[in-house]
Amino acid sequence: MTVDRVLGVGAILVAIPVAAASWGFGVGSPKSPGAGFWPLLIVVAMAGLGLSLILHPSQAVPSAATQDSRWGRLWIALGTMAVYVVTLDPLGFLVATTILLFVQLRWVESRTWRSSAWIAALTALIAFVLFRVLLKVPLPAGVIPLPRGW
Repeated sequence: MTVDRVLGVGAILVAIPVAAASWGFGVGSPKSPGAGFWPLLIVVAMAGLGLSLILHPSQAVPSAATQDSRWGRLWIALGTMAVYVVTLDPLGFLVATTILLFVQLRWVESRTWRSSAWIAALTALIAFVLFRVLLKVPLPAGVIPLPRGW
């Protein structure tokens, strides 16, 4: 059994109890969604992607060098997420998110320095405006002094 098929089976096995829990929260309808509506949609997509992995596994066999670099990237991704959780309050949403995205883009996705910086800064700013300004979700301000209405 290939890795793709194992991951597909795993996705479906995780999706089943989550779908049951979502249904228990109450799905509602598209016009009036219940608490379980979005989790159920996400789980259906996850199960569909898992089924796709089972039916159409990748034919490529990664080399040992590729495997090592993939593990390194995974550890970088997990490490930056752990650092993000610890630094979110003291640094604030904008700074911590920009740093997280920059590291992920530069060293996990192997983008250029310039594109990593621009994408990270712009994405953090858009997310900040969306959540803090438009949706009024309180986010940690951190080291950047923000105007009162923000």
